[in-house]
Amino acid sequence: MGYKNKKTGYRSGLLESRAVIEPGRYAIIPHDGLVRNSIPGFENANISILASPRLGASFSDFICEFLKDGKNELGFGGGGIESFVYVISGKLELSDGSETYTLEDGGYAFFPAGELMYFKNAQTEMTELFLYQRQYEALEGHKAYRVVGNKNDLRPVAYEGMSDVLVWDF
Repeated sequence: MGYKNKKTGYRSGLLESRAVIEPGRYAIIPHDGLVRNSIPGFENANISILASPRLGASFSDFICEFLKDGKNELGFGGGGIESFVYVISGKLELSDGSETYTLEDGGYAFFPAGELMYFKNAQTEMTELFLYQRQYEALEGHKAYRVVGNKNDLRPVAYEGMSDVLVWDF
């Protein structure tokens, strides 16, 4: 059963509900294959790990549903970790401890290494997020900086000339 798609029972097709993980190469995890994880700091939340260094990735990413009063007051990122959040649907209050942002559908934020993100669901309905973090790798002559915006304020570009494959440059 998948908690995200509310389907119960076994599927008839082999690839309808099976996660396929090839460590260090790829992971295919359908909704039925998502597992609710318990991650310190995430309260009133359904969170699933999609990729992590233990699976062979050089990053960690998650799908998170903040329920009513859902939050993370311990912080996400910090230390040598750079972090990214994308609001799939809903309304999120995002803070660094002093400055606060409100992100809605399509809202995103990138915090460089050393900065913690704090989250709070800013509505009574569920807010769904994509979260990403990785170890910062310095690039000579460049410095990472905070970026906060919304996909809906950007103009997409056709990827390699394909009008049906669009890219938004965050």
